[in-house]
Amino acid sequence: MAHILDVLNDRVLLGDGGFGTCVQDLNLDEKHFHGHENLYNYLVRSKPDSIRGIHRGFFEAGADVVIGPTFGSTPGVLEEFGLSDHTFDLNKEAMELLREVADEFKGDGRDRFIAGPVGPGTKLPSLGHIDYDTLEDDYTCQCAGLIAGGVDVILVVTCQDPLQIKAALNGAKRACADAGTDTPVLVMVTMETTGTMLVGTEIAAAAAVVQAYDVPLMGLNCATGPVEMAQHVAWLGEHWPGKIGIWPNAGLPELVKGKTHYPLLPEELVEWQERFIDENGVGFIGGCCGTNAT
Repeated sequence: MAHILDVLNDRVLLGDGGFGTCVQDLNLDEKHFHGHENLYNYLVRSKPDSIRGIHRGFFEAGADVVIGPTFGSTPGVLEEFGLSDHTFDLNKEAMELLREVADEFKGDGRDRFIAGPVGPGTKLPSLGHIDYDTLEDDYTCQCAGLIAGGVDVILVVTCQDPLQIKAALNGAKRACADAGTDTPVLVMVTMETTGTMLVGTEIAAAAAVVQAYDVPLMGLNCATGPVEMAQHVAWLGEHWPGKIGIWPNAGLPELVKGKTHYPLLPEELVEWQERFIDENGVGFIGGCCGTNAT
C-alpha cells in the first residue's frame, strides 16, 4: 500500500466526518457505555458492531482516511473513568477494529488509510491543569497503542494550547522511536470565534510552534464552520510551507428544541472546501462536528 504522505503529494485526500455526531445518532443509553458515562472511546469494546458501522459508512461514502475513536484516550482522561491502565489497549483495539473495516475495501485499486486522533484532553498545561512532563508521558502511552494497532497516521487535533501541541508531538516522536516506526504525525489547531486558540494564541504563533517539529501538514478543525475559518485558512495558504488540512464543523452550533443543531448544508460545506482547495492550496479535507457519512 502507498504511504499516506506520497498520496497527499499527488492529490487531495478526503477524510471522514464527525465521529461524535455519528455516535449521537445511534441514540445509545447508559447501559451501552458499561457505566462509563458518554465515554465514546469505550464503545470499541461495548458496541464494536456500531463502531464498525460508522467506519464502514465513511469508507462507503468515499473517504480516503477514516479516524478511530481515540480522541480522548489518554491516561489523564481515562483516569476519570477508572480506566487509565487501559490506555494502551483501548488505543490498540480501536485501530485494530478500524483496520479490520478498512480491509473489507481492499481490491478495488484505491488506497485507504486509518488515522488515530489525539485530542487535547481535559487538562491544559498553559492553564496549570497538568504539568508538561505528565502530559507528554500520557501522549507517549496513547501513541504507543495507536502504533501497535497499525495506525497509518497520527492526527494531533483540536489543539488549544501551544504547550499541549509540544507535548503531543514529543510524545508521538518518543512512541515512534520506541516502536522503530516513521509513522507520520499531522497537526490541526482549533481557532475559536475570538480569532485565537483557547489560550489566546494566534495562528502565526501556533504555526511557528508546529513548524519547529518539521510536521508535514498543519490545518484547522472544530470550534467553527468554514466561514469563521476562512481568514486562518488564507493565512496558512500564504505562509505555511507544507500541506494544509481543513476539517470544519457544519457551521456554528445552534440550540433547536433542546438539541444541538449544526445549520450548514452538505452542499454549502462542499462549496467552501472547493474554495479552500482552489484558492488556498488545501490538500486534506474532512468534516468535524455536525458532519456524517450522509
